[in-house]
Amino acid sequence: MQASAPPVEHPAPPAYAAGAPVPWWLKLGVKLVLGALPVPAGAWRALGLRRHSFFAADPARLVAPLAGRAQRFAELAGRPPRGVLEVGPGAMVLRAPVAAALGFGPVWYLDVEDSAPRDLAPYRAAAEAARAAGLVPPDLSGCASRAEILAACGARLLVGETGALAAVPDASVDLVFSEVALEHVRRDDLAPLLGALRRVTAPGGLGQHAVDFHDHLGGRLRHLAFTPEFWEGRAVARAGLYCNRLGLSQMLAAFAAAGFRAEADSQLVWRLPPLPKGGAHPALGRAPEDDRICHATIETRAG
Repeated sequence: MQASAPPVEHPAPPAYAAGAPVPWWLKLGVKLVLGALPVPAGAWRALGLRRHSFFAADPARLVAPLAGRAQRFAELAGRPPRGVLEVGPGAMVLRAPVAAALGFGPVWYLDVEDSAPRDLAPYRAAAEAARAAGLVPPDLSGCASRAEILAACGARLLVGETGALAAVPDASVDLVFSEVALEHVRRDDLAPLLGALRRVTAPGGLGQHAVDFHDHLGGRLRHLAFTPEFWEGRAVARAGLYCNRLGLSQMLAAFAAAGFRAEADSQLVWRLPPLPKGGAHPALGRAPEDDRICHATIETRAG
Protein backbone atom coordinates (compact mmCIF):
# COMPACT_ATOMS: atom_id res chain seq x y z
CA MET A 1 0.00 0.00 0.00
CA GLN A 2 1.22 3.49 -0.74
CA ALA A 3 2.42 5.65 2.13
CA SER A 4 -0.64 6.34 4.21
CA ALA A 5 -1.91 9.77 5.14
CA PRO A 6 -4.06 10.53 8.18
CA PRO A 7 -7.72 9.87 7.44
CA VAL A 8 -9.68 12.86 6.23
CA GLU A 9 -12.13 13.90 8.94
CA HIS A 10 -15.48 15.54 8.32
CA PRO A 11 -17.87 16.72 11.05
CA ALA A 12 -21.01 14.62 11.33
CA PRO A 13 -24.20 16.69 10.91
CA PRO A 14 -26.03 17.20 14.22
CA ALA A 15 -28.96 14.96 13.24
CA TYR A 16 -27.03 12.47 11.14
CA ALA A 17 -29.05 9.25 10.62
CA ALA A 18 -31.54 10.33 13.31
CA GLY A 19 -34.44 8.63 11.54
CA ALA A 20 -38.09 9.28 12.38
CA PRO A 21 -38.73 11.93 15.08
CA VAL A 22 -40.00 9.35 17.54
CA PRO A 23 -38.59 8.65 21.03
CA TRP A 24 -35.75 6.18 20.77
CA TRP A 25 -37.11 3.79 23.38
CA LEU A 26 -40.44 3.66 21.55
CA LYS A 27 -38.65 2.78 18.30
CA LEU A 28 -36.77 0.03 20.09
CA GLY A 29 -39.89 -1.40 21.70
CA VAL A 30 -41.89 -1.40 18.47
CA LYS A 31 -39.05 -3.07 16.58
CA LEU A 32 -38.68 -5.79 19.22
CA VAL A 33 -42.41 -6.49 19.22
CA LEU A 34 -42.65 -6.61 15.43
CA GLY A 35 -39.58 -8.82 15.26
CA ALA A 36 -41.23 -11.37 17.55
CA LEU A 37 -44.15 -11.80 15.14
CA PRO A 38 -43.99 -14.81 12.76
CA VAL A 39 -43.76 -12.63 9.63
CA PRO A 40 -41.20 -13.32 6.87
CA ALA A 41 -38.65 -10.58 6.16
CA GLY A 42 -39.95 -10.23 2.60
CA ALA A 43 -43.41 -9.36 3.89
CA TRP A 44 -41.99 -6.55 6.05
CA ARG A 45 -40.14 -5.14 3.03
CA ALA A 46 -43.32 -5.24 0.96
CA LEU A 47 -44.89 -3.01 3.63
CA GLY A 48 -41.95 -0.62 3.46
CA LEU A 49 -40.32 -1.88 6.68
CA ARG A 50 -36.86 -3.42 7.18
CA ARG A 51 -35.84 -2.42 3.68
CA HIS A 52 -32.29 -2.67 2.39
CA SER A 53 -30.60 -0.26 -0.05
CA PHE A 54 -32.90 2.71 0.51
CA PHE A 55 -31.27 4.66 -2.32
CA ALA A 56 -31.06 1.88 -4.89
CA ALA A 57 -33.16 3.85 -7.38
CA ASP A 58 -31.03 7.01 -7.06
CA PRO A 59 -29.34 7.57 -10.46
CA ALA A 60 -26.28 8.98 -8.67
CA ARG A 61 -25.66 5.57 -7.08
CA LEU A 62 -25.64 3.60 -10.34
CA VAL A 63 -22.56 4.43 -12.41
CA ALA A 64 -20.35 6.87 -10.51
CA PRO A 65 -19.65 4.72 -7.39
CA LEU A 66 -18.59 1.67 -9.42
CA ALA A 67 -16.57 3.79 -11.85
CA GLY A 68 -14.78 5.40 -8.91
CA ARG A 69 -13.85 2.01 -7.47
CA ALA A 70 -12.55 0.88 -10.85
CA GLN A 71 -10.49 4.04 -11.15
CA ARG A 72 -8.95 3.59 -7.70
CA PHE A 73 -7.96 0.01 -8.50
CA ALA A 74 -6.45 1.10 -11.83
CA GLU A 75 -4.42 3.79 -10.05
CA LEU A 76 -2.90 1.17 -7.76
CA ALA A 77 -2.59 -1.80 -10.13
CA GLY A 78 -2.06 -0.13 -13.51
CA ARG A 79 -4.93 -2.06 -15.09
CA PRO A 80 -8.71 -2.35 -14.76
CA PRO A 81 -10.17 -4.80 -12.25
CA ARG A 82 -11.62 -8.04 -13.50
CA GLY A 83 -13.15 -10.28 -10.83
CA VAL A 84 -15.34 -8.21 -8.48
CA LEU A 85 -17.24 -9.13 -5.30
CA GLU A 86 -19.80 -7.03 -3.45
CA VAL A 87 -20.72 -8.08 0.10
CA GLY A 88 -24.26 -7.37 1.30
CA PRO A 89 -25.56 -5.65 -1.84
CA GLY A 90 -29.29 -5.80 -1.09
CA ALA A 91 -31.11 -4.23 -4.02
CA MET A 92 -27.84 -2.91 -5.46
CA VAL A 93 -27.54 -6.16 -7.43
CA LEU A 94 -29.44 -4.10 -10.00
CA ARG A 95 -26.08 -2.47 -10.88
CA ALA A 96 -24.93 -5.67 -12.58
CA PRO A 97 -25.32 -4.13 -16.08
CA VAL A 98 -23.14 -1.20 -14.97
CA ALA A 99 -20.49 -3.57 -13.63
CA ALA A 100 -20.48 -5.44 -16.93
CA ALA A 101 -20.27 -2.17 -18.88
CA LEU A 102 -17.18 -1.21 -16.86
CA GLY A 103 -15.51 -4.47 -17.89
CA PHE A 104 -15.87 -6.27 -14.55
CA GLY A 105 -16.14 -10.01 -14.77
CA PRO A 106 -16.93 -12.31 -13.24
CA VAL A 107 -19.08 -10.36 -10.80
CA TRP A 108 -20.12 -11.97 -7.52
CA TYR A 109 -22.72 -10.74 -5.05
CA LEU A 110 -22.89 -12.19 -1.51
CA ASP A 111 -25.93 -11.57 0.68
CA VAL A 112 -27.52 -13.38 3.61
CA GLU A 113 -30.93 -13.20 1.93
CA ASP A 114 -32.25 -12.59 -1.56
CA SER A 115 -33.54 -9.02 -1.51
CA ALA A 116 -32.48 -8.16 -5.08
CA PRO A 117 -35.23 -6.95 -7.43
CA ARG A 118 -36.95 -9.61 -9.51
CA ASP A 119 -38.65 -7.04 -11.71
CA LEU A 120 -36.49 -6.45 -14.79
CA ALA A 121 -37.13 -2.70 -15.09
CA PRO A 122 -34.47 -1.61 -12.53
CA TYR A 123 -31.77 -3.61 -14.34
CA ARG A 124 -32.74 -2.11 -17.68
CA ALA A 125 -32.73 1.36 -16.12
CA ALA A 126 -29.20 0.72 -14.82
CA ALA A 127 -28.14 -0.38 -18.30
CA GLU A 128 -29.55 2.87 -19.71
CA ALA A 129 -27.66 4.86 -17.07
CA ALA A 130 -24.45 3.13 -18.14
CA ARG A 131 -25.20 3.90 -21.79
CA ALA A 132 -25.89 7.55 -20.95
CA ALA A 133 -22.46 7.68 -19.26
CA GLY A 134 -20.79 6.58 -22.50
CA LEU A 135 -20.39 2.92 -21.58
CA VAL A 136 -21.59 -0.13 -23.49
CA PRO A 137 -23.75 -2.37 -21.28
CA PRO A 138 -24.84 -5.86 -22.35
CA ASP A 139 -27.97 -6.17 -24.48
CA LEU A 140 -30.79 -7.14 -22.10
CA SER A 141 -33.62 -6.97 -24.64
CA GLY A 142 -33.91 -10.74 -24.92
CA CYS A 143 -33.77 -11.43 -21.18
CA ALA A 144 -37.00 -12.71 -19.68
CA SER A 145 -35.90 -13.19 -16.05
CA ARG A 146 -33.51 -11.86 -13.45
CA ALA A 147 -31.40 -14.99 -13.85
CA GLU A 148 -31.00 -14.29 -17.56
CA ILE A 149 -30.04 -10.68 -16.88
CA LEU A 150 -27.40 -11.68 -14.35
CA ALA A 151 -26.04 -14.30 -16.76
CA ALA A 152 -25.85 -11.69 -19.54
CA CYS A 153 -23.83 -9.49 -17.16
CA GLY A 154 -21.48 -12.27 -16.09
CA ALA A 155 -22.85 -11.91 -12.56
CA ARG A 156 -23.96 -14.39 -9.91
CA LEU A 157 -25.85 -13.85 -6.66
CA LEU A 158 -24.70 -16.03 -3.77
CA VAL A 159 -27.25 -16.23 -0.94
CA GLY A 160 -26.13 -17.42 2.47
CA GLU A 161 -23.48 -16.96 5.13
CA THR A 162 -19.71 -17.03 4.65
CA GLY A 163 -19.85 -20.62 3.38
CA ALA A 164 -21.51 -19.39 0.18
CA LEU A 165 -18.15 -17.91 -0.83
CA ALA A 166 -16.92 -21.46 -1.45
CA ALA A 167 -18.27 -20.93 -4.98
CA VAL A 168 -15.66 -18.21 -5.59
CA PRO A 169 -12.22 -19.53 -6.66
CA ASP A 170 -9.11 -18.70 -4.66
CA ALA A 171 -7.32 -15.44 -5.56
CA SER A 172 -9.88 -14.60 -8.27
CA VAL A 173 -11.20 -11.25 -7.05
CA ASP A 174 -9.42 -7.98 -7.80
CA LEU A 175 -11.94 -5.70 -6.13
CA VAL A 176 -14.15 -6.43 -3.13
CA PHE A 177 -16.37 -3.85 -1.53
CA SER A 178 -19.31 -3.33 0.80
CA GLU A 179 -21.57 -0.42 1.62
CA VAL A 180 -22.63 -0.27 5.29
CA ALA A 181 -22.80 -4.07 5.54
CA LEU A 182 -19.90 -5.19 7.74
CA GLU A 183 -21.33 -3.64 10.90
CA HIS A 184 -24.27 -6.05 10.58
CA VAL A 185 -22.06 -9.16 10.56
CA ARG A 186 -22.26 -10.89 13.92
CA ARG A 187 -19.13 -10.59 16.04
CA ASP A 188 -18.36 -14.30 15.93
CA ASP A 189 -18.89 -14.40 12.17
CA LEU A 190 -16.69 -11.48 11.18
CA ALA A 191 -13.32 -13.26 11.38
CA PRO A 192 -14.49 -16.20 9.21
CA LEU A 193 -15.96 -13.77 6.67
CA LEU A 194 -12.80 -11.68 6.43
CA GLY A 195 -10.73 -14.85 6.20
CA ALA A 196 -12.86 -15.98 3.27
CA LEU A 197 -12.48 -12.58 1.63
CA ARG A 198 -8.70 -12.90 1.99
CA ARG A 199 -8.82 -16.32 0.34
CA VAL A 200 -10.70 -15.10 -2.72
CA THR A 201 -8.79 -11.82 -3.08
CA ALA A 202 -6.04 -11.82 -5.71
CA PRO A 203 -2.53 -10.58 -4.88
CA GLY A 204 -2.65 -6.80 -4.97
CA GLY A 205 -6.44 -6.90 -4.68
CA LEU A 206 -8.25 -3.86 -3.36
CA GLY A 207 -11.00 -3.70 -0.76
CA GLN A 208 -13.24 -0.71 -0.10
CA HIS A 209 -15.70 -0.84 2.78
CA ALA A 210 -18.02 1.87 4.09
CA VAL A 211 -18.97 1.18 7.71
CA ASP A 212 -21.49 2.91 9.97
CA PHE A 213 -20.54 2.84 13.64
CA HIS A 214 -23.62 4.59 15.01
CA ASP A 215 -26.84 3.25 16.45
CA HIS A 216 -29.11 2.46 13.49
CA LEU A 217 -32.25 3.45 15.38
CA GLY A 218 -31.28 7.02 16.05
CA GLY A 219 -27.85 7.84 14.65
CA ARG A 220 -26.17 8.11 18.05
CA LEU A 221 -24.53 5.54 20.35
CA ARG A 222 -27.38 4.44 22.59
CA HIS A 223 -26.95 0.82 21.48
CA LEU A 224 -23.57 0.66 23.26
CA ALA A 225 -25.25 0.59 26.66
CA PHE A 226 -26.69 -2.93 26.33
CA THR A 227 -25.13 -6.08 27.70
CA PRO A 228 -23.72 -8.55 25.17
CA GLU A 229 -26.16 -11.16 26.48
CA PHE A 230 -29.11 -9.06 25.31
CA TRP A 231 -27.65 -7.51 22.18
CA GLU A 232 -26.26 -10.76 20.79
CA GLY A 233 -29.52 -12.57 21.52
CA ARG A 234 -32.39 -13.60 19.29
CA ALA A 235 -34.67 -10.63 20.04
CA VAL A 236 -32.33 -8.04 18.55
CA ALA A 237 -31.55 -10.22 15.54
CA ARG A 238 -35.23 -10.91 14.80
CA ALA A 239 -36.00 -7.20 15.04
CA GLY A 240 -33.42 -6.37 12.36
CA LEU A 241 -31.54 -4.11 14.76
CA TYR A 242 -28.26 -5.97 15.01
CA CYS A 243 -24.96 -4.14 14.69
CA ASN A 244 -21.80 -5.76 16.02
CA ARG A 245 -20.84 -2.57 17.93
CA LEU A 246 -17.19 -2.86 16.93
CA GLY A 247 -15.25 0.39 16.82
CA LEU A 248 -13.05 1.44 13.93
CA SER A 249 -9.84 0.28 15.60
CA GLN A 250 -11.41 -3.14 16.25
CA MET A 251 -12.57 -3.39 12.64
CA LEU A 252 -9.10 -2.51 11.36
CA ALA A 253 -7.57 -5.11 13.68
CA ALA A 254 -9.97 -7.75 12.34
CA PHE A 255 -8.86 -7.01 8.77
CA ALA A 256 -5.21 -7.19 9.82
CA ALA A 257 -5.78 -10.54 11.56
CA ALA A 258 -7.25 -11.86 8.30
CA GLY A 259 -4.08 -10.90 6.41
CA PHE A 260 -5.04 -7.55 4.92
CA ARG A 261 -3.28 -4.22 5.15
CA ALA A 262 -6.09 -1.89 6.17
CA GLU A 263 -6.50 1.79 6.89
CA ALA A 264 -9.30 4.30 7.19
CA ASP A 265 -9.18 6.97 4.52
CA SER A 266 -12.22 9.07 5.45
CA GLN A 267 -14.21 9.54 8.63
CA LEU A 268 -17.33 11.30 9.84
CA VAL A 269 -16.73 12.36 13.45
CA TRP A 270 -18.70 13.84 16.29
CA ARG A 271 -17.22 16.77 18.17
CA LEU A 272 -18.55 15.22 21.38
CA PRO A 273 -19.33 11.48 21.30
CA PRO A 274 -23.10 11.03 21.91
CA LEU A 275 -22.64 8.21 24.40
CA PRO A 276 -25.47 6.87 26.57
CA LYS A 277 -25.52 7.77 30.22
CA GLY A 278 -22.89 5.63 31.88
CA GLY A 279 -20.93 5.19 28.65
CA ALA A 280 -20.38 2.09 26.56
CA HIS A 281 -20.76 -1.30 28.22
CA PRO A 282 -17.27 -2.33 29.42
CA ALA A 283 -17.56 -5.80 27.89
CA LEU A 284 -17.38 -4.24 24.43
CA GLY A 285 -13.72 -3.36 24.94
CA ARG A 286 -13.98 -0.23 22.81
CA ALA A 287 -11.14 2.27 22.55
CA PRO A 288 -12.32 5.72 23.67
CA GLU A 289 -11.18 7.33 20.41
CA ASP A 290 -13.56 5.05 18.51
CA ASP A 291 -16.57 6.64 20.20
CA ARG A 292 -16.16 9.85 18.21
CA ILE A 293 -16.28 8.06 14.83
CA CYS A 294 -19.72 7.95 13.27
CA HIS A 295 -18.84 6.51 9.84
CA ALA A 296 -15.63 5.54 8.05
CA THR A 297 -14.43 4.19 4.76
CA ILE A 298 -11.78 1.48 5.01
CA GLU A 299 -9.37 0.58 2.24
CA THR A 300 -7.62 -2.78 2.30
CA ARG A 301 -4.92 -4.39 0.19
CA ALA A 302 -3.91 -8.01 -0.18
CA GLY A 303 -0.19 -8.70 -0.54
